[in-house]
Amino acid sequence: MSPTITKIDVASLRSFASDTFAALGMPRADADVQADALVAADLRDMHTYGVACIPAYAECLTQGRINPRPNIKMERRGPWALACDGDNGMGHLVASRAMDAAILTAEKAGIGIVVVRHSNHFGAACIYPLMALKKNFIGIIMANSSPAVAPWGGREKLLGTNPVAVAVPTGRYPPFVADMAMASVGRLKIREAKRKGLSIPSEWAFDSQGKPTSDPSLALSGSLAPMGGPKGFALITLVDILAGVLSGAQFGGGVLSFLTNLDREADGGNLVIALDVKVFMPFTEFARRMDTLIDNIKAVPLAEGVKEIRISGERGAKSEAEQRQSGISLDSDTIVGLSELGEKLGVRFPTQD
Repeated sequence: MSPTITKIDVASLRSFASDTFAALGMPRADADVQADALVAADLRDMHTYGVACIPAYAECLTQGRINPRPNIKMERRGPWALACDGDNGMGHLVASRAMDAAILTAEKAGIGIVVVRHSNHFGAACIYPLMALKKNFIGIIMANSSPAVAPWGGREKLLGTNPVAVAVPTGRYPPFVADMAMASVGRLKIREAKRKGLSIPSEWAFDSQGKPTSDPSLALSGSLAPMGGPKGFALITLVDILAGVLSGAQFGGGVLSFLTNLDREADGGNLVIALDVKVFMPFTEFARRMDTLIDNIKAVPLAEGVKEIRISGERGAKSEAEQRQSGISLDSDTIVGLSELGEKLGVRFPTQD
């Protein structure tokens, strides 16, 4: 039986998330940033990276695996470049601060690039490039993560899913937003399938012997398939270079899982970029050219059985607009978990009366 879906008011859910992280020891301003990032993921229908993750993050904070009060440091390395030390803080907070710094730098230099070390899992990658759209900038982020993917031809996982996300402003259309794990799928989707007792497509993962599997348990003990085979693994390696080797974070299998590490901090890395398109042309011209590109894409004759061609980010923008009006859709399992955590912390979970 499928879990019951309930609509929760956006502002109320955001307040609950912020109150919960404040109760877990985060300063209120940081708790607000954390709540905003999780709710933003839910609004775009990326629920595996939304408020459903709060119990797991709460466990990390209470067990000392993640620092609730990090001293995040930004070191200027040039007119357009900074290095960020996240001090083992929540990945959402660190990435948000890094993108803020990149945007401020791009306002002066045309581009801002921030490398991040000593960070953690940051949820939905697209949330941070979307921040750059407020200034009509292009936003880019990438992150290396704990081992999940075997080298092409190998059978032991070494590198992470290593997501890359880009947000590009447009004129008449919703912004172009691409958010991609460089693996065939993110691990949270595998864990969700295991929790729900579901099988997974066999092309998503391999077992410990390197054979395709539809069993999420075997997939989690084995490895995920890289997106696009050997080309995908090349991209995963590139992200490990730019977000890990270059930043001073762990790399080459050294990043630890935020869910299971007990020995030391995860020490994941990011590369964060904000780019002012006005360096190259007036924004109105850029927006017009983007609209023309999308017009051309949408004008292509449809394949049989296809109703429309959608641009990357279009579905997320539609979901956000709808859920801001109707409330965020949460399943009953998520609501129970959040309610139980809230009760322990003295934070009441909102309900639709």
